[in-house]
Amino acid sequence: MKKLNQIFFKGLIVVLPITLTFYLLYWASINVESIFAPLLARVLGDWLYVPGLGILVSLALIMLVGVLVSNYITARFFTWISSLLEKVPLIKAIYNPLRDLMGLIPGKSSGGTNLQRVVLVPIEPMGVKMLGLVTREDLDELPGKNLIAVYIPLSYMLGGMTVLIEPSKVEKVDIPVDVALKLSVTSWIRAREAEKE
Repeated sequence: MKKLNQIFFKGLIVVLPITLTFYLLYWASINVESIFAPLLARVLGDWLYVPGLGILVSLALIMLVGVLVSNYITARFFTWISSLLEKVPLIKAIYNPLRDLMGLIPGKSSGGTNLQRVVLVPIEPMGVKMLGLVTREDLDELPGKNLIAVYIPLSYMLGGMTVLIEPSKVEKVDIPVDVALKLSVTSWIRAREAEKE
């Protein structure tokens, strides 16, 4: 019976990630397609519309916005829209956290945070350390306090926490932010592969 359990779980370890990956891709493509499909079918006609065209249009629109945000003149327009969304009471409660979350993606995003340092944060008195990403060096909201903000992502993106800590107490780690995120998200299970990428 023990041997059968081992064989079953070995199979499950292989099948489950593959199945969930394809299911999530299928779910996303169906939902994205449903946004543009009716409009494209009406504009192009049923004989020109091909299933999947809505996904291509979505990707093209995202690329177009990326190009426009990279342009100085149109970037100012998007900054203006962003500042408006930050002030509308109900919308700002949704928009601001999502924008900040997107700022965790390595590199500068529009209005996001540029994470520059990976650090180890000591957890006292247990003597363990957690991998974190410095999100702010200067905390204007806490005058007179010499603290930095460090975001600690939890495994499999089940959330995370932000700690405020003295800069002298963290230990700098010389790895890129994207590698640190991969390692944290996967619980360091595939550490060697992430370091090679």
